[in-house]
Formats: sequence, structure tokens, C-alpha cells
Amino acid sequence: MASPATAALLRHEIEARIPAAFSFCTRHDQGSIPTGIASIDDAVQGIPLHALTEICGSNLASSGKTSLLMSLLARATQQENFCALIDGQDAFDPASAEASGVTLSRLLWVRCGKTKQKLKPLEQAFKVADMLVQSAGFGLIVIDLSDFPERLVRRVPHTSWFRFSRVVERQPTALVFLEREPHAASCAGLVLSVKSRPAVVKGALFTQCGMEVEILRTLERKPPQAFRPLFSLRSQWA
Repeated sequence: MASPATAALLRHEIEARIPAAFSFCTRHDQGSIPTGIASIDDAVQGIPLHALTEICGSNLASSGKTSLLMSLLARATQQENFCALIDGQDAFDPASAEASGVTLSRLLWVRCGKTKQKLKPLEQAFKVADMLVQSAGFGLIVIDLSDFPERLVRRVPHTSWFRFSRVVERQPTALVFLEREPHAASCAGLVLSVKSRPAVVKGALFTQCGMEVEILRTLERKPPQAFRPLFSLRSQWA
């Protein structure tokens, strides 16, 4: 291993030949879609276009990732974006989405495993996602993989994530994967981990449900953030 003095000398020689060799590369803002949750949008400026985003949360309890997804779809469709939801395990509820403000006429709902194709639902989800991303006709594309067993999602080759990240860079699209755990690694421009907080109870009713979001990765390739934006959702009957 080189000594600090040797390393400093090497750095000096490299900078003399290539002045920008060790400078940080900051990406220009290429636009984003607000999530509709102020604390999250203040922290990450919404879900970025031209990038792959992962929204992760446990399926063992209400982590909040579905509520975040509904808020995102509502804002995106209200802003007259055409959106697509690739529903890996047929978990989407249109009635609940419409009640959350999603404009269903601007949403393409793809239910995997509901056709006679020989592809398995997970393979079908990735195949359809590939087709839609390359079409460049959608402002937001969401692929819900959260109900697939983790052992299956872990088998997705890293080359698949890399391909998605490279294709979407050329499209005015926000590409979002909904998962239990992050899998795209360095291919993701934004990774959010959503966790539930203790609910507020008044009498016998749950009146407010708190969520905590940890920022694991951003477009600037920063390390995990020390802060966690908090948000809360009020129950319909509160």
C-alpha cells in the first residue's frame, strides 16, 4: 500500500495532467415528479425523471410504501402524466387508488399472470417494463415486485438493473420499483426505505398513521442520509 506522501504525489501528478480528475460530477436537474408528501419532496425534490428509483418496505406490516405509491400516482396523474403500473401479483385496488386521488383514465394497469403467456409473473413484469420504458410514452412507470418472494427477486441478474438504468436515462420517465429490499445497487438513482411508526389512537379508532423514510441513495451517489423525513397519514374516518 502506498504511503500518504506517495499517494499525495500521485494525486498531484494526475491533477497536473487532468485538472478535473478528482472533482465531483454534479448532474443537472432533469426534472422530477412530486410524491405529494412535503417532507419527502423537500428532502429529495420528488422522484427523478431519467432515473431508476427503488421504494422499499416490509410486507409484514403496513410499512407505508403503498401509501407513498398512491400519493405519487395521484400527483403524477393529476399533472396530466400518463402512468403505468405493472402489478406483479395482482395487488392493486383501483377503488382505493381512485379514493386517494389517482386519475384512473391516465393509468395503464398491467396485471401480470392474468394472460395465457408462458412467462412467469416476475419474468412478465420485467418484459412489460422493458417494452414500456422504451416506448417513451409514460411519465411514470411503476413495477410492483413487493409481493414476490425475496429469493426470486434476488435472482434477477445485475445486468437487468443496469439495462433499465441505461435505457431510462434517455427517456423523460421516472422508473420506480416497489420492493421489500433494494436490489439495483449502483444502478438506482434514488433509494427510499419506508417504515411505519406507532399509530395515534383516539378511543377505539386509529386516527393517524406515521411513516418514516430513510434515504439510502441519491443521484449524487451520497452515502445514506443521517436524517429521515417523517410524514403522517390521517385515516378516512378521523
